[in-house]
Amino acid sequence: MPHRTASRRLATAAIAVGASAAILAPTAHAADASEVAAKKPAKLTVASYQAYLKKQKTPEAKKALKGFSALTKGQQATFVQHLQNRKIYEALLGQVEGRIGQPRTVVDPHNSEVRFVTKASTSVGKDKRRTTTVRFTVTEEIFKIPVTAETISIVYPTAGNGPKRATASAQVSNVNAAIAITHNRVSVKGYGAQTYWSAEPQVASFGKAAYKTEHVLGSKVTYRASLTNNED
Repeated sequence: MPHRTASRRLATAAIAVGASAAILAPTAHAADASEVAAKKPAKLTVASYQAYLKKQKTPEAKKALKGFSALTKGQQATFVQHLQNRKIYEALLGQVEGRIGQPRTVVDPHNSEVRFVTKASTSVGKDKRRTTTVRFTVTEEIFKIPVTAETISIVYPTAGNGPKRATASAQVSNVNAAIAITHNRVSVKGYGAQTYWSAEPQVASFGKAAYKTEHVLGSKVTYRASLTNNED
């Protein structure tokens, strides 16, 4: 009997030690993961950017890779420098207004290599509600290769007796390996919609995160939209 009691105590102790290790292990693992996540690459290079594009499976990445590969070595180095330049991303702004049915495109050169393209398009359905769509996009291009495009769209009825509720959405196309761009919930009020964009650095050279607001407002006959910077 004493031998069995001792064995039971040893078994209980072993289980307790094992449970403690199981509890501690995830915590230690999480700490290690946080340390790894906190250590961003110092900067983006031509080689690392090419590797990034090759890993992406999107049509935008394939198009960027084809265009990037066609550049000279000097242009590739300049391209990569511009990707991780926070001031250039901050300069990505746009504003447009017009009448429903009239698309607008504005090209704003930032320098000899970078330009910002602002586009707005509209459509009116042939349904009884005359459902209207306004789409607004601001794109950064380097050597005429699109690297980021932030879009907001709103859809709303302009005729009929049913509820006149609008719906909206936002999307981003991003092949800039220096930042990860996300947006929060798209808020809708009347025929207006708004969302906030967050550009989180993926390399230390970009500096701190950058934030923007994209807004669109439609009506039966006109629309206006903008992309602006937020306070840090």
